[in-house]
Order: sequence, then structure tokens, then C-alpha cells
Amino acid sequence: MTVPFDTIRLAWSVPPLAKSTALLALVLAVAAATILLVRKWAGRTGQDVADASDLLSKFREVHAGGGLSDSEYRTIKTKLAPELEAVTSADGSGSGDTKTPRSDRPTDPPIDPNPA
Repeated sequence: MTVPFDTIRLAWSVPPLAKSTALLALVLAVAAATILLVRKWAGRTGQDVADASDLLSKFREVHAGGGLSDSEYRTIKTKLAPELEAVTSADGSGSGDTKTPRSDRPTDPPIDPNPA
């Protein structure tokens, strides 16, 4: 099977203006997508992101239901502790070493330091 020479030459001879136009369209599309993503990310509010106390409450429920081991729950509490302390000191609700539990949240279950 032979391909006519004119067909090969037409396939390779795309005008430079068409190449430039296609490249420009691609660059504009990528730039538009990037702008949309940045605006979406920048438009997030603090309400979109769960705060540390809400996360700890959810993990506490999962732990109570048996979804997390004691060591996993302890690790999560350890990682969230700095954020919780920063929030309580920033809003003035933290008063030194005495921390009163919030009445709308259950208290942490006791954790056995030597799990079976």
C-alpha cells in the first residue's frame, strides 16, 4: 500500500499561523483553569475547614464506636493538642492549667496505657 506524496506533504505542512493559534488557545485555557482554581481556593472561609475541636469530637465518636484503637486516638489527640491550645488561649477561654470541659461535648474516655 502506497500513500500519495501529496498526502504526506499536507500532513506535515500545517501553517505556522495555525500552530501559533492552537498554542495560544491552549495557553489561555490553562491560564483560565488556573485562575478558576486559585479563586476557588482563595474563596474558602474558615467555616469550610473543620476546627481542631470538631475534629477531636468526631474522632472521639469513632474511637468510642471501636473504629480507632487507643494508640491511634492518642496519636490524633497529640497532634491536635497544639491547635486546641492555640484556640483556647486566643479566645481567652483557656485559663492556665485548669480546663473546664464544654458541656456540649462528651469527655474523653479513659485510655488504658497498657492495652491488651
